[in-house]
Order: sequence, then structure tokens, then C-alpha cells
Amino acid sequence: MSARFCLLHPWQCAKPGRGGRSLTIGLLVAAALIGCQGSREPDPRHSFVYNEPEGITTLDPAHMSYVAAIWVGTQLYNGLVELDTALRVVPCLARAWEVDPTGTRWRFHLRTDVYFHDNPCFGESPRRLRAEDVKFSFERLCDARTRSPGLWVFWGKLQGVKEFHAATRQGRSPAGGISGIRVLDDSTVELELERPFAPFLALLTLPYCWIVPREAVEYYGEDFFRNPVGTGPFQLAEWQADVRLVLRRNPRYFKRDRQGRRLPYLEHVVVRFLRDPKTAFWEFQRGRLDMLTGLDPAVLPQVLTPGGTLQPAFRHYQLLRAPAHAIEYYGIQLDTATEGGRNSPLARSRLLRQALNWAIDRERIIRHVLHGLATPAHYGVLPPGFPGFSEQTRGYGYDPERARRLLAAAGFPNGRGLPPLILQLGANPRTLSVAEAVQQQLAELGIQVELRQVSFPQHLSMVREGRCMLWRTNWIADYPDPENFLALFYSAYAAPGGPNTTRIRSSALDSLYERALAERSEHRRFELYRRMETLVLQEAPWVFLYYPHVIRLLQPSVQGMHVDGSDRLVLEHVRK
Repeated sequence: MSARFCLLHPWQCAKPGRGGRSLTIGLLVAAALIGCQGSREPDPRHSFVYNEPEGITTLDPAHMSYVAAIWVGTQLYNGLVELDTALRVVPCLARAWEVDPTGTRWRFHLRTDVYFHDNPCFGESPRRLRAEDVKFSFERLCDARTRSPGLWVFWGKLQGVKEFHAATRQGRSPAGGISGIRVLDDSTVELELERPFAPFLALLTLPYCWIVPREAVEYYGEDFFRNPVGTGPFQLAEWQADVRLVLRRNPRYFKRDRQGRRLPYLEHVVVRFLRDPKTAFWEFQRGRLDMLTGLDPAVLPQVLTPGGTLQPAFRHYQLLRAPAHAIEYYGIQLDTATEGGRNSPLARSRLLRQALNWAIDRERIIRHVLHGLATPAHYGVLPPGFPGFSEQTRGYGYDPERARRLLAAAGFPNGRGLPPLILQLGANPRTLSVAEAVQQQLAELGIQVELRQVSFPQHLSMVREGRCMLWRTNWIADYPDPENFLALFYSAYAAPGGPNTTRIRSSALDSLYERALAERSEHRRFELYRRMETLVLQEAPWVFLYYPHVIRLLQPSVQGMHVDGSDRLVLEHVRK
């Protein structure tokens, strides 16, 4: 499995991603066996079984910063709002909401038919969801003692978070909690922002914002991470570290299908932890796994054609795919005061940066290296299918003659006088294969590229500190709003404190970004973001590569599975 390198908002230490997928660093290893004693063996006819090769270390939403945990957490928890299959924000625990004319005061009205999972922390009686649970969950996320990587979600947005966090760093629990969270009654909670933040609802769909009860956190203490209690369609039945995790159906789940039947349909979800991808592939072929994701490069040619369709021997399986909410690119350091930009010709020449973009044959790389599992990055920053994406935003194609003209205009005809460009990568076979293809294509124009591979932690540190001239990375959306991508070009978010690692500084980009944050009309807001994309394409702080795809290989018996670019695993409508 490849190790993703993702650059993040402040305080976020890891980011959801799959395909390569990244693990959170330094979390506790789960205990050997957690869950209900004497639970019966799951019936495979009514169970969904999948493999998680990288393991799971926590089921606490405050620490769910990687996909393996989030996929299980999706079955255990709910938030105030969620995304539907069209990636629209829709009600979940909140049945309705309204926002005041200033765009800063949001009032949420909770459902009154939602119960937490039955658990010893509640005694014998079922425990209904209350507005106080929302306040507790959000304050816990912002409490310095929780050490959540999700603090960035509310930092600088929700009123009173900074003061609350500062107090909890000193071991104090402020009376009244966060000033921007007010419980109006048992089923109504109000959130007040420091200033308008247009994508606020989309932000609340993040796993960090799932709701947990105070009783469970206090009852289990430091062991809450392995004793999850939520409101979701399934609840924890068993967890054998590095062996398997079993969830059982929640009989009190509040959602029903269109015929009025209570969801979910499945009785169990079983997660196995097979580290060897070849073993997992064999188990899938024997029918012991219902789904495969992240196919091992060694078996890709056996399963997929170069165009990304199933080979004849595998056509009885289901292949689901969608463009991921992600983009792969090479970042370029633009700050000439940094080590990476000080002597870099790329930092000083926009024409040279544009030449690199026109020189790459992305289609050839996708076909021969990635087996069709990507879309060429011929558009802008936003990937196809993402909210705000427009086909009218055209970026770079493959035009070697144009690249040669730009190279000459930059003062390096046929590459003469241009020193070798140092491209840094993490230690990953797939990204190395792509980089070698890019290296070969640029050499055809006289541009020499030297590849340097380092460990993931070293790579991350060097990029954030501005020590790289040119580096490989990606961005995977936290939530489905263009702001999450365009924040990468906002001056105030310059690294190392923010995700703007190229350190691009543009008053025009800053103005458009700030105007979009306060814009209530989605149409006008998206238009502002598209104007930002156009300026970014002109400045070329990236070498745009491709938009990766999400893929899932399913057994023929699986029904009701949906896949989209967010790479969520929603199982409440799945059946066999």
C-alpha cells in the first residue's frame, strides 16, 4: 500500500485518503478483545465483510483522522447533518436549521426520536439524544486535553473557541463552556460564528463533528476510544486487535427506508485485518470478503485492462468507480526567502512553471502506470464531480511545442542554462513510477529532473519548512466545498502554520477568497472560486498531474452500495 502525503489545515495531523492511505501517527493500539461477551458468530448471508490492511487504532470521533477508522465510525455515529448520494448537505440528527441574516448565528432543531446505543454507561434505561450532547461533543473537540487533530474545524470560526482552548490548556474548565454554543432547550442548540463562513454546514459533516454522550466518555475514560457509543446504524460487538472487528445491527436506529422499514438491512459488519494484499485478494476470490479496495499494483494487470475496465475473468464481479475528491500534483516553492525557493529558477519564472505543465503527457501516464484509475488534470484545482467544478475552467494539456516556446521565452531554449530540478518524493513505489515517467517526458525537452526519495515524516517536515524546490503531494477534500481546495492559495494560510505550502502570495487571490467566505449565494460564491482557479492556473504554483479515482470491487451478491468521490462507506442501505 502506498503512503499518502497530505498537507493540511493548522492542527490537522492526518487526512482522510485512500488509494494509498495514511495512518495516524502515534495512537494507542487497541486491546486484544473488546465488546459483548458471548456474541454469536455472524451469519455470512446477512453480514458485510471487508478488509482493512492498515488496521484501526481508535473509534473516538475526536481522533478519527484516517479512512480506516472513519469507515467504521460511519456505522457507529451521526452528525447534525450529513451528505446524500448527490453530496448535498441534508438533515440527520438535526431535522431542520436556520441562519440569521448576518450568516453568523445558526440554530439547529434536533430530532426527538434518536437514541444512543444501549450501553452500561446509561444503566438500564435507553438514553435519548439531547441538545446538551451537541454542546458536549463540540467542546470536547476543542478541549486542549482531548488533543484532537480536529481542533481546526472550529478554530477561528466558532465564537469563544480560542478562549476555551486556552483555559483548558491550563487545566481549567470554563464555566458555561464555549460562548458560541448555546443550548436553548432539550432539542435546540445555537452556534454563533466569529464571522460568516459560507461552507459551515459542509464543515459539520466531518467525522470530528459526530455526536457522543458525556456518560460514555466519563464512564470509559481513557478507554473510550475502544468502547464507542453513538447513534449510528450499528454498534460495536467485538474487537480483536489485528484479527477482526464486528459490528451488530442497532435495533433502535432512527432511519427507515421508503417503505417504512427500519434500517439497516444487514445484521453485522465484519472488518478483517489482513496485512498482505495478495492474501486479501485470494480471500476475495474465495468469497470470504465482500469488497476489495486499493488493489495491489501486482494484481492490477490481472484484474483491469489498461483502460480501467474489468478483465474477462473478473467480469462477474461488480466494479464501482468515481473520480475522487482529490488531486495529485507537484508543488513548487515560490517564496525566494526559503531554502527551497532561494536558488530555484521555478520560483522566479512563471513561464518556466507553465512550460512544465504543458510538457507532461498525462494520458500516457494514466494508461501505462495507473491502469486507467485516474482522470488527467486538464481542468483546474477542483476535481471532476466536486461541487463548484466547471468544465469551462480549462488548464493544461499535452503540447510539447508550446512547452518549448515557453521554455525559450523563460531564457532556457531547449533546456540550455537550466540547472537540474530536484523533485522530492516520499518512499512509495507508485509515486516513483509516475515521477520516472514525468522525468523521461521532461528530458525530451531538455529539462533535467533529479528524483530524491525520503521517508514520509522527513518529506512532510521539509515541505512545511519550505526546504523543497519541487515536491510530490496531493490534496484530498475534507468536506465538499470549493473553499477546502482554494484555501491552499490564501496568503494567511502560508506554511508552516497552514496548508499554503507553495507560499503563493496574491492580493487578488486573497480578495476573492475572503469575498467568497461571506457570500450567501452559492452561485456567486462558486463563481468567485472559479475566478481564483483561473488565476492559480496562470501563476502555475503546481504541476498539475491527475485526479485519482475511487474504486471498489464487489461480490455479485452485494446490493445497495453507492460510491462517490468522498470515498465514504455507507452501509445502512446495503443488503445481500
